[in-house]
Amino acid sequence: MELKKKKTILILLFCIIYILNLSDYAFAMDRKVLKIAGDNNYPPYEFIDEHGNYRGFNVDMMRAMALELGIEIEFKPMGWQEAMDALENGEVDIVQGMTRSDIREEKFDFSTPLVTNSQAIFVLKDTNYISSLENLSNKKASFQLGDISYELARDVENIKSYVRINQEEAIDLLLDGKVDAFVGNRLTGIYYLQKEGNFDKVKIVGEPMHITEYCTTVKKGNEEILNLVNEGLNGVKKSDNYDKIYKKWFGETFTDHSKEFKKLLYITLLFLLIISIIAIVNVYWNGKLKREVNNRTLELGILNKELVAQKIKFEKSNQLRGKILESILSGIIVFDENGDIIEYNKAAEEILGRELFLQHNWNTIALDSEYGFEGYTDAEEGRAITKSQKISMNNRESYINYSFIPIGSLNEGVILLLNDFTAIKKYQDMASYNDKMQALGELSAGIAHEIRNPLTSINTFIDLIPTKIDDEQFREQLVAISKKEIHRMNELITQLIDYTKPVSGKPQVFSLSEALDESLILFSNQFSKKGIMIETNIEDVVVFADKSQIKQILVNIILNSIEAVEESGEIHINILEKGNKGVIEIIDNGCGIEEEYKAKIFQPFFTLKPHGTGIGLAVTSKLVEENKGKLIIDSQLGKGTKVTVALPIPQ
Repeated sequence: MELKKKKTILILLFCIIYILNLSDYAFAMDRKVLKIAGDNNYPPYEFIDEHGNYRGFNVDMMRAMALELGIEIEFKPMGWQEAMDALENGEVDIVQGMTRSDIREEKFDFSTPLVTNSQAIFVLKDTNYISSLENLSNKKASFQLGDISYELARDVENIKSYVRINQEEAIDLLLDGKVDAFVGNRLTGIYYLQKEGNFDKVKIVGEPMHITEYCTTVKKGNEEILNLVNEGLNGVKKSDNYDKIYKKWFGETFTDHSKEFKKLLYITLLFLLIISIIAIVNVYWNGKLKREVNNRTLELGILNKELVAQKIKFEKSNQLRGKILESILSGIIVFDENGDIIEYNKAAEEILGRELFLQHNWNTIALDSEYGFEGYTDAEEGRAITKSQKISMNNRESYINYSFIPIGSLNEGVILLLNDFTAIKKYQDMASYNDKMQALGELSAGIAHEIRNPLTSINTFIDLIPTKIDDEQFREQLVAISKKEIHRMNELITQLIDYTKPVSGKPQVFSLSEALDESLILFSNQFSKKGIMIETNIEDVVVFADKSQIKQILVNIILNSIEAVEESGEIHINILEKGNKGVIEIIDNGCGIEEEYKAKIFQPFFTLKPHGTGIGLAVTSKLVEENKGKLIIDSQLGKGTKVTVALPIPQ
């Protein structure tokens, strides 16, 4: 019995201690002062009025929550971004109102919703080109610093954002015409515009955006205060206070119905006035209507005659167009956007050797597979294509020039132009043959001239043998000169063989500067002997060609420059990259070339040098061509010569 009494006493003591601890906790919570941050200008949620009082829906809700919990609160109105920073830095306990978003949930915890919020786009009344966020691309838009609307618009391409500390300043930018739109909280925007009497200057466009929960916010992980806030808000919502606060700030309309009523009244009066006028003039109108019907009948008769004349003119125009089309020597076939033939002429049938019908289309006539015509698809995509093609028909070969030309820029059709240049090709071949024969004649004359000179020298000595065979000096001269002239003929024949035989180069990727350095070494003594100044401007350029052949090209050109300049002359060599070509420029201040000789400098055996053979530049030109390059010589008599060699760069 004694033991049972002791247990009862211990239980009573434990209960008393637990109750005292709960009282202490409640007392501590009663005495806790919550620091509450909020926007200083975000009506009707929270704002400082003209008397300096902090008011709004959020303020009333926080006060009701404090009364529900029996705690003290301290409001700290500030700029919106400052408020979020203060909460994140622990300078305040809660932010009384914030729109929930995924980004913000990384930093903050949110209470049960205060209201459901939405964002809207505000534009001036006469703006008709903006109806969604996407329309703000390349436009100016204002936002509140840190507002959820700024996060919504950040993915819009090239939007020009103007951020202000609060919505009031952001809307003022719109009213002043400095931006095309303001994006922000719908109710706050309406409240501010109505308050300042500017509601008739602005309209809301598009659907409500980002309909989200508007909540009280605490720092991430602060569950103690979050639970306290939720407890207080749930208590306020269960009472009548929440409905009273909500109706106080959101139950009123922000639309001026008096203006709508006046507008409706004016419309009604105008409607009655119109009915009265119609009633007054009805009798007069019936009489006038009969006269007007007669006049219209006469006018319709005149118009009918004009239409008949226009029809005849149109038919003549179509006939003339058909005659013009048939008179054109070129073949013409017109396809519409579906590939169907809508027009063609007789010349097209004659060139193709087949009949055409308007029922045909590009696929049925099969010009691509039958004749190898390419480019129709390119023309459909807006690109003109011109090519030549050899075709066989009726046991003969024809050469056709054809062009696919797009109609318009949006695949409105394709025009195929055809020209038979078989006869022209025959004349071109004949002209080419004549040119070759003329070149062969000139080449033969050059060879004969170059060989005749050493043969004449040898023949002269042979004629003198019978009379001077015993003269030792004569015999020495005979041997020396004969050997020299035979060597000259052999070198000439070797150069000629090198020029005429096919070149089989081995292209590789190499540095032009390296090839130049190896070529310049060969002329160091000649540069020094004539006192020639060499100046180089070299970029690091690589080309795809036969290196040994390019070195031979450089040697031939530099040798010509050395022979062209006087004592103490100058040779400038540049290596650079232009487009997709590696370029070598060799510029001298030598004697230059007369205008009449420029067209002949690449011909074999043409030379202006007293002892030259005329093979060097011909071989150089051929080597450049074999390496898919381009050789240009620009020269002025008495001023110098510039030789440009362009070679392909590896892709």
